[in-house]
Amino acid sequence: DLKCGAGDHGYEDLQAGWGFCYPESWKFAVRAQSTTTPPELDLTFDITNAPCSTPPPAASGATAEPQCSPGAGTFAYMIVSTYDRSNATDLTTWVQSNLPKTDTLGDNITWGNAVEAAKLSDGRRIALTPHQVVILDLHSGLLDLEADMSPRLGTWKFSY
Repeated sequence: DLKCGAGDHGYEDLQAGWGFCYPESWKFAVRAQSTTTPPELDLTFDITNAPCSTPPPAASGATAEPQCSPGAGTFAYMIVSTYDRSNATDLTTWVQSNLPKTDTLGDNITWGNAVEAAKLSDGRRIALTPHQVVILDLHSGLLDLEADMSPRLGTWKFSY
């Protein structure tokens, strides 16, 4: 159900209840970790901008030169944490009940079809959906995730 722009791919996790679009040049490995107290699911994406590709040999048998996109081989990782919403009626209530006092809400943002979303004081994004809370934590390495993910926040779909 994701509506990704030209050249983007979609990632949907039905168990986590969300999905998003990402640049087609990304290759990633996903690792999951969950806890029961409090109920939480963390998905970590180890992202590499696609390496160079080698075109097939020419008809003459000559080997073609590898073709690399700008930033090929750069890397970063992001963590998407999914929590139970419990009885929280808004983000302020949930943050005050579940995060350390040093984590405060900053500016409101638009994030897919979230009921309410904001930036936390440390730059992470937090979304309140009808049944859960999702926190997006970008860790840019040589690959600038902020530049790649910020314009794609509107592509996120929270399914429950």
